[in-house]
Amino acid sequence: MVDKLANLLLKIRRLSIFRVFQRTLVMLMPIAIIGTYFQLMRNAVFSPDSFIYNVLNFDETMPDDIWYAGAFISSGMVRATFGLFGLYAAYFSARYTARLYKKDSTSVGMTAVIVIMFCAYANNLGDTTGNRSPFSASILKVNAMLLALLIGYVVGQIFHWLGKDHEPIEFEHTSRIRKRAWNALLPASVSILGGLILGVSIYELQIRIMSSDTFKTLVAQVENSNNLFEIILLLIVVMFLSWIGIGYPLNALSNSAVNTAAMANLNYALKHGSAWDVPHKFLGSSLVYPYAWMGGASVGLALIIIILLVRENKQNENIAKINLLPVVFNSNWGLMVGMPIILNPVLFLPFIIIPVVNVLLASAAIALHIIAPCVYPVLRGTPGILISFFGSNGNWVNLVFSILLFILDIVMLIPIASLGQRIEKGLREREQKNE
Repeated sequence: MVDKLANLLLKIRRLSIFRVFQRTLVMLMPIAIIGTYFQLMRNAVFSPDSFIYNVLNFDETMPDDIWYAGAFISSGMVRATFGLFGLYAAYFSARYTARLYKKDSTSVGMTAVIVIMFCAYANNLGDTTGNRSPFSASILKVNAMLLALLIGYVVGQIFHWLGKDHEPIEFEHTSRIRKRAWNALLPASVSILGGLILGVSIYELQIRIMSSDTFKTLVAQVENSNNLFEIILLLIVVMFLSWIGIGYPLNALSNSAVNTAAMANLNYALKHGSAWDVPHKFLGSSLVYPYAWMGGASVGLALIIIILLVRENKQNENIAKINLLPVVFNSNWGLMVGMPIILNPVLFLPFIIIPVVNVLLASAAIALHIIAPCVYPVLRGTPGILISFFGSNGNWVNLVFSILLFILDIVMLIPIASLGQRIEKGLREREQKNE
């Protein structure tokens, strides 16, 4: 059974689209890690509503000049890395697709950039939010990575079908470069024409694709629902979207949701001095963030712990080490991209199932009066395992439960991590044989 599963996953990983996506994400790892650390600084150090800021009392100890400089730099670097991540993803996805078929990767990459920028332009028309940029940031952000990867891959395929083979050399004469440019004219024109059709369709239909606004209804449903069955179904959708590179819904979820049910729970807890008998015990906002995702600890941190304990792969070990600090404080993009977790067939099921198991166990514990519901707002960047502790106003049983839940997540991930190593070994062997 395990052998059949491993062979199936190996075949999936060998598909051209997954080979391109995985290589693109690994290439973008340095950008993602740099962005993750600046995101950590912005959200956890230079934000007044953050965990580190308040624990270290930066309001009193940090000079205003340092705070303003730190906030400016960290915010700017997050925009330069994650704010334009789709641009980088489209470029490298196109290049790796071209290399796979021995085409001119530079021309392909630049064509993909033109296509995604036109789509971003078309998606921004009619924007009434006062955005001063002519391009829509939502399409270019890391949260919309899937669209960028697909654009790059499709452009690469068009060059594969219509372009001529290209053999790169160290130094080219002008005449050879001119020939390359001429050979790229037909596939580039077809690709741009396809981009024009897509962009015009976006404009005419007023499609707000890959925007946070597109997923507001989904996020609101998850946070406002007090129906466990509905929460589980919506959670599966949210985790799936995150796995394919659409991170808007998951990133928008928190246990600090401002809605009627959440406010009723908070008011009850403040009035009675306890959250045990709040009217909405199984509210999505008090289940998903503290337990399903644990701010990123449920899958991300568990995977890091396994890698550091097993120490089978030096490269994975280095990725785990450098992402340990950000993941602890809920900045996960470096790990999601660098491992990669996004669009990794091996991690598809655990990425979805583990959060569901966590919610079911947490709901059972709440129903049995073992743990208290999380109804209190939690500071940004609070370590995932501590979220339920602070969300229940310091209930130690909640903390112990979260630790046990995290250990269970590690146990559930161990066979998956072992399977992943086996598949990576198989991929290396195939590549060495040039299959």
